Amino acid sequence: MQTRVLFINTPFPFDEHPVPPLGLAYIAAALENEGADVQVLDLLVAQYTPRALKRKLKEYQPHFVAATCSTLNYHIASRILRVCKNHDPGLTTLIGGPHVSFTAADVIAQAPWIDIVVRGEGEHTLVDLLNALAGGRDLSSVPGIAYRRNGEAALTPPRPLIKELDRLPLPARHLLPLSKYRALKAPCTVITSRGCPFGCIFCSAPKMFGRGVRFRDPEAVVDEIEMINREFGFRQINIVDDTFTVKDRHVQGICEGLMDRGLNIQWSVYSRVDTVSPRLLRLMKRSGCSWVCFGLESGSQKILENIKKRITVAQSRQAVKMAKEAGMEVMVSFLLGLPGENGRTARQSVSLADELRREFGVYYGFHILAPMPGTEVREKANEYGIRILSQDWAKYDANRPVSEPTGFSGDRMTRILADYERSISAAWDNIQAEASKGDPLCQERVSTTATQDFVWKLLKSNAIEKLGHRKHCPGDLAERVSRMIDVPPDTAEREMARLLAAGNIVPARTEGGDGQIWRWA
Repeated sequence: MQTRVLFINTPFPFDEHPVPPLGLAYIAAALENEGADVQVLDLLVAQYTPRALKRKLKEYQPHFVAATCSTLNYHIASRILRVCKNHDPGLTTLIGGPHVSFTAADVIAQAPWIDIVVRGEGEHTLVDLLNALAGGRDLSSVPGIAYRRNGEAALTPPRPLIKELDRLPLPARHLLPLSKYRALKAPCTVITSRGCPFGCIFCSAPKMFGRGVRFRDPEAVVDEIEMINREFGFRQINIVDDTFTVKDRHVQGICEGLMDRGLNIQWSVYSRVDTVSPRLLRLMKRSGCSWVCFGLESGSQKILENIKKRITVAQSRQAVKMAKEAGMEVMVSFLLGLPGENGRTARQSVSLADELRREFGVYYGFHILAPMPGTEVREKANEYGIRILSQDWAKYDANRPVSEPTGFSGDRMTRILADYERSISAAWDNIQAEASKGDPLCQERVSTTATQDFVWKLLKSNAIEKLGHRKHCPGDLAERVSRMIDVPPDTAEREMARLLAAGNIVPARTEGGDGQIWRWA
């Protein structure tokens, strides 16, 4: 009997413009490669209800249900798996992701409806686990998991990291609702490496994926990007390596490969200010890189030293200048509430952000430190003078204080964040004003935002799925959508026409052959 596995991409507790789930697609591909029947229920781009979940379980009748989550949406993933277990106690429920990799014993102890926690990289672990269960092997023989034994949490030894990434099957993107992501104008995600050689105390990536970096073959990366562009229709690629620019030769190989293929794509990366040069940035720009994001974290050199960032404020200024001179858009991010933070250091960060915006036109974001499981700052909070204010993971969204450094209150951080939100709102008002005057770049941004907002409402209401059960002609499609999601008729008509023209929503005949239904492609 073929093993059936249902993967669930857990929603987040706030509106966002998401990207296709890459880690989940990698694990699904590994299982498909071993002969399993795999389906994905992507609740990030759909309305979640327990009733709809139970309907899916009844239709598919999986043997295993596996959810992936971060710290912020762990509580949602846990709730979803509880619904699954209550629906069918014979189901084996699994959960994975960075958060549960570091809280596995607590998950097993506190959530009896979760059977097994997959810790660390999941591709080889899931294959081994399912084979063990199918063959009646003891779970203690499967590295990289936690499970319940005699009512207690049992953790097996960690599984070694996957050394040869190119031996993994390509992500099973065919299982994902890609038309929904294209409709949102979201980029498709790709990795070119795993691991981070740096040791920032607020990040769990080195523990999750190793302090060394494992690189993919540049030609294999370019092959994958070309396939995504030609077969799946994405023109935007987001390379989600922790630090794409950590190795010049690797970057050069990918850039030259992209230029040799002449692909009509744009791509974006995460980088560090001490790993770029004018030559490298110009090469990236020529090959289609349009955006780079730098984590600056603070405008205070003392704070940067406290968090082991190993960069200088001067390097931050220089990297932003180099990227803008290369013709790229730049996003920089800051964290408030790091060890040693006080009024002066916070003002230095705000001042640096404002300086970079005025001088170079960069975009910037402010967040508040959320000491996640697996981070040094959480494990050594007392050493770093950090007081943990909440153990409620649902509050770990980096937009509210769940911890505070000695001498700098959460209220002060909240006020700074409120000032930042007001400045963002004012900037958006300015963009809209310039768009109304005819500025083409501002008009494009306003148009893209309007499209994303419309599609997000469409997805989170399951409007197309509800329409799919009713007969109607194309002429009244926009009118029905307008009423269902409460948008102006002209907006619905414009956006639905775009979605139909792009093939993201397609018609099909009704069973009786006397009408049409609509569905996501």
